[in-house]
Amino acid sequence: MAETSREKIPNTAVAGLTDDLIVDILSRLPVKSLCRCKGVSPHWRDLISHPDHRGRLPQTLAGFFENDFDNGREVWRFTNFGGARQPPLICTPFSFMPGYEDVAIVDACNGLLLCRPPKASPHHVSRYVVCNPATKSWVVLPDSGSHGDDVEDDEPLVARLGFDPTVSAHFHVFEFVENDYGTVAGVEIYSSETGAWSYEESQWNYETHLFEFSPSVFTNGLLHFTTIQFEVVAVDVEGESWWVLPAPEDADDVDDPYNWNPGFLARDLSIWVLEDYAVDGWVLKRQVTVRQLTEKISPPNGCYYLLIAIHPDCNWIIYVSGLESTLMAYDMDRNEVHVIQNLGSRGVMSCIPYVPSYAKSLTDGH
Repeated sequence: MAETSREKIPNTAVAGLTDDLIVDILSRLPVKSLCRCKGVSPHWRDLISHPDHRGRLPQTLAGFFENDFDNGREVWRFTNFGGARQPPLICTPFSFMPGYEDVAIVDACNGLLLCRPPKASPHHVSRYVVCNPATKSWVVLPDSGSHGDDVEDDEPLVARLGFDPTVSAHFHVFEFVENDYGTVAGVEIYSSETGAWSYEESQWNYETHLFEFSPSVFTNGLLHFTTIQFEVVAVDVEGESWWVLPAPEDADDVDDPYNWNPGFLARDLSIWVLEDYAVDGWVLKRQVTVRQLTEKISPPNGCYYLLIAIHPDCNWIIYVSGLESTLMAYDMDRNEVHVIQNLGSRGVMSCIPYVPSYAKSLTDGH
């Protein structure tokens, strides 16, 4: 069958390439171009979709982990992006992690998940687990020691994951330590390369305050946060470079600055791009009204929308809105709104985007 499919390709130099060479060439393409290559022939489509090749080919947004409460217990579910009729790509709870099946997902970064065992678990003293649900591999992190001896009674600290497989196969975990005033005193950084934590004092403003659900993103080797001080702060994986940038919008642009939430909005959306860290390099790309973002919901509900993510491979702003928690996308290039699917009236407390990684990134784990 493979030979029959290959004969459908025009008699060019490409037709004489071996499968390994084709996959090697395809691995160098961006995701959008790779998806177009599926239409070259059935043989190419099968090569791209074959499980043996997924570790070499780039992946795109597959879906979201969303949490809810079921009979008073926090549960996590996976929702495919645009594929509601298909079974979930990732099954929860994580049965591949014995003793850690019911972990809470703290963060996701390029295919890896940072998880926290529930307090009632006998494994809670481990505090963090990093796993790759696509390859069913996982590693338990040692305790950072930032809580002292009384681990069980302390509230969880703000923690995030940093991982860029194009730079290194190793990941980093950031755990932010607070002072007596509840502001950031420093950060414990775990390196999977060394297997150890290191502490660095904060170089942000003394009043910088982070919350567990503070919006964040890891890019360009820096972990970025938006803060209630109307700033964007960032720190690198070594804890050596610290950035404080004024947000493009300040308190004068917000009706109630004390209840301002950069992710949960009830007003028009302004899309800014930071083009230069060294100066105030914010550039306004587009403004969208709440009405436009929510007008396709039935019944209309323009009260709020919850920002989820920017699609990693196209200029789509993904968000949830409406009584049925409708997953939607705003296409910045075409100035269009798309309804993707309803997540259900149960509500969405947290929605974490997930791009699978089939690379062997947790070689020291299980």
